[in-house]
Amino acid sequence: MMEQWEKISYIVQLIAACALFMVPYKKRAKFVPRAVLCSGAFVLVSYAVNSMLENRNFSIWIVLYWAAFLLACVLLMYVCLDVNALEAAYCAICACAMQHVAFDINEIYLGLGGGSYLVQVIVYAAVYLLFYHLFVRKINQNDESRVSLEAMFPLATIIIIVWILSVLETSGLEYFRAEAGSRIFYRIIDALCCFYVLWVQINQREKIMLKQELDGINTAWMMQKEQYVIKQEIIDSINRKCHDLKHQLQALRQMTNEEDKEAYFNEMEHDIMIYDTAVNTGNKALDVILMDKGLYCKNHDIQWTCMADGSCLGFMRIEDIYAVFGNALDNAITAVTAISEPEKRVISLKMITQNNILVIQVQNYYETSLHFEQGLPVTTKHDRQEHGYGMKSIRHIAEKYGGTITVDAKDQIFTLQILIPLEQRA
Repeated sequence: MMEQWEKISYIVQLIAACALFMVPYKKRAKFVPRAVLCSGAFVLVSYAVNSMLENRNFSIWIVLYWAAFLLACVLLMYVCLDVNALEAAYCAICACAMQHVAFDINEIYLGLGGGSYLVQVIVYAAVYLLFYHLFVRKINQNDESRVSLEAMFPLATIIIIVWILSVLETSGLEYFRAEAGSRIFYRIIDALCCFYVLWVQINQREKIMLKQELDGINTAWMMQKEQYVIKQEIIDSINRKCHDLKHQLQALRQMTNEEDKEAYFNEMEHDIMIYDTAVNTGNKALDVILMDKGLYCKNHDIQWTCMADGSCLGFMRIEDIYAVFGNALDNAITAVTAISEPEKRVISLKMITQNNILVIQVQNYYETSLHFEQGLPVTTKHDRQEHGYGMKSIRHIAEKYGGTITVDAKDQIFTLQILIPLEQRA
C-alpha cells in the first residue's frame, strides 16, 4: 500500500498546495469539475510514469521529470483560476515553494530518527496552515493581481535553484552526497530560502498596495481641492452678480428697447443657471467630473442632462471613476461640438442599479461616419483622435471589475453602455 502511495504522494502534496493558493483568487466557470478532472488526470499520469521509472538512475531526464511537476502545477492554476499565464506561474511557484518547505522539515524529522507516518502528516498540515496564514491570505488582497516579470524573475530564479540543488542532493551522485548532519543543515538552509523568498514577495506586494492606496488618497485630496475651486468660482460669480444686481435693476428700468432688455435677461439667467452644475451624487470623485463637464457644456451651448447615484461607486478606485466618466463624457462632448444643429448638441448621462447590476449609459448625437473594430468605434483617419478616444481604457476598467461595455450607433445617436455586477461587491 505504501509503495502505491509513494508513486502519487508528490503530486498529491503539490495539488494540495495549489488548492490553498487558489483560495484568494477568482475561479473560472465550472471550477469544481475543472479542478477534479485536472487533479485526477495528474494523479493517474504520475502513477503511470512512476510505475515505469521505479529503477531509474539519475540523468538529465530526471531533472525534466521533476520539472514536469512544476509545469503541471502551472497548468492546474491556469485551468482553474481566472488569471493569465504569468499569474498562474507565480501561484504555482509559490505553491511548490510551500510544499518544498514542508518536504524539508519532514526530511529533517526523518534524519533525526523519526519514522511515524502520523507525525509526517502533521508536519505537512502544520506547514501548509502556517503558510496559508502568513502568505496565502495576503497574496491577492482586494481581488487584484499584481504580478510583473520584474517580481517574477527573482522568485522563480531562487526557487528553481533551490529545487535543482534538492534534486541533486537526493540523486545519489557521489559529488552531492552528504553525511546525515550535513544533510539536516542543508535542509534547514533550503527551507529558509523558500520561506524568505516568499516573505519578501508578499511584503513587496503589500508595499505596492499601500503605495496605490496612498496614491488614491492623494488623488481624492486633489479632486476635493478641484471641487472646492470649481464651487468657489461659481459662488464668486453669483456674488458678483448679486452685488451688481441693484445697478442692473436700475439700468433695466431705464431700458426702452425690448430686444436689449430681453438679451440682458438672458445673460443674467445664463449666469445664474451655472449654479445648477454644482452636484452632489454621493461620490466626490464623480461630483468633480460632472461639475467640470457640466460647466463646460453650459459655457459652450451644449444641452446636458444627468441622472446619477454615485453612492454605489464605492467599490471603484477613484482614478478608475475619473477615467471611465471622464473619457466617456469627453468623447460625447467632442462629438456634439462638431454638430452644426443646436438642437442636436445634447448629452445624456444615466446611472442606475438594476438587479444588482450597475448600468452606466451615455448618449449623444454624432455626424461623423463610424465603423467598428473589435466592438469599439473607429473613425476615419482625420477623426481618429476624436470620437472613440479612451474607449479601450473604459473597456479595460469595466472588465477589471467583472463588467462589460457595449456601444451602438443608430439613427445618428451614439450609445455607450457599461454593465458592472454589484452582487460580489457587497
